[in-house]
Amino acid sequence: MADNNITLSFASIWNGLRFPVLALAEELALHRALGEQPAVELRVHAGGIEALRRRGGSAEVLLSAAGRPQAALPEVMRQLAQGLGSQVALNFAADQSVSQQIVLPQQPDGVLRAIVRNKVESLAPWPLAQCLYGMRSSAIAGDPQHVRVDVAVVSRSLLEDIAATLRRVGVEVKAASVLLPDGQPVAIDLGGDDVRRGARARAARLARTAAAVLALLTGLGLFWIYRTSSEATRLEAETASLMGSLKPGGTPAGEPPQITAANRLFQARRNRLSAVAVLNELSRLLPDNVHLLSLDLVGDQITIKGQGSGVPDLIQLLEASPEFEGVNFAAATELDQNSNADVFSLIATLEKAPSPGGAP
Repeated sequence: MADNNITLSFASIWNGLRFPVLALAEELALHRALGEQPAVELRVHAGGIEALRRRGGSAEVLLSAAGRPQAALPEVMRQLAQGLGSQVALNFAADQSVSQQIVLPQQPDGVLRAIVRNKVESLAPWPLAQCLYGMRSSAIAGDPQHVRVDVAVVSRSLLEDIAATLRRVGVEVKAASVLLPDGQPVAIDLGGDDVRRGARARAARLARTAAAVLALLTGLGLFWIYRTSSEATRLEAETASLMGSLKPGGTPAGEPPQITAANRLFQARRNRLSAVAVLNELSRLLPDNVHLLSLDLVGDQITIKGQGSGVPDLIQLLEASPEFEGVNFAAATELDQNSNADVFSLIATLEKAPSPGGAP
């Protein structure tokens, strides 16, 4: 009789959830970060600075200060005193920035940003390290293969000078933008890459946990159904074979080989740990920094594949359990470049279940 095999694949569920979840989390994080705009906006231009307060869709001019931006800012701070609040947004006019419209092939947002980043140095009069930039893409009517991209660049030193002056009175620059000639602003990236990386890391952890829990619950049900039906079918076939082997007219003298085989079959089934016990024990033993990728059970041999940190300690954890013995590596541990976690494969033998009444 062939051994019954079953494999629960956590990696397939994680791969299915990974990219849509990461993309959604990234967009939500950026939307939240960009949507929390301060009420006060400072418009910076060559002739001075204007302070505006936004209420709903309208803007109220609070005051204007003439002169170069660095010279006009202290006057704005003096007149407004505490009226600036704890956060402000900066809006740079065209004479304090560089902007250009370019046409690029239709690409995902991340690819477009990489292309724009490579073009920034050729657009601006400042070295790349002294540039802060933003972009805005829009569709081109009648041309679905290309997009129109507005790129705006400002001087990092100018923005940091203004931010440092504001910081002395407890005011932080929350957002920055450039007002293009068409009257529409382009947001300057003040840490969007950090927001994206943070959102992607948080979403990866949540999606990986959700995939593992979903796979574990789904696999537990399927494993139990499969195992139960398989055992029932096998026992029914063995019983029919044994019944057919009995001699007609009464019980034969002594114990026929078929009865001996039946007794061994019953004893083996009684001594084997249940599938539920195996999964429960693994769930209890594995630490939070280890995630299962697959579990393969063949007879009393179990192969566990997963990823995480502290992999060498897993052998001691499983060996210390009364449910497993002969724990060892089934293959060399490898480093997953995407998750920066060790991918491992362990093999172990299931201990026999305790006999009723504690008898050996």
